[in-house]
Amino acid sequence: MKAPYQLLRAARAALGIEHVMLAREAGVSKRTLVRIETLRNVSEESRGAVQAALEARGVQFLEPQDGSGPGIRVPDDLAPPAIRRHEPGKPKPKVGRPRSED
Repeated sequence: MKAPYQLLRAARAALGIEHVMLAREAGVSKRTLVRIETLRNVSEESRGAVQAALEARGVQFLEPQDGSGPGIRVPDDLAPPAIRRHEPGKPKPKVGRPRSED
C-alpha cells in the first residue's frame, strides 16, 4: 500500500522520532521529509524510502476496509510512553508564582 502523507506523519509522531532521525534512516534530507509530511511535490522514490524506513521500525500501514479509511499500527514496544500531565480525580497542579497572602 502506498501510504498517504498523513499516515507517514502520524507514524513518525506515534514512534516519537524527530524529522532528522527518520530522514537519516530513509536516506533523504530533513527538508524532503518535511515536504512529504506537508503534501509538497516530492519524488515517489523519496516517499517510498520514508515509508520503507517506517516499516523497518515495525509500523504497519493498513488498507481501507469496511467503510473506514487507511490506518497505521505501531507495536506497543515501539511507541513512546504517553506523557500524562494530569491524573483524573486528582487536583490539577498549581502553575505560576504563588500569590502573596496579605
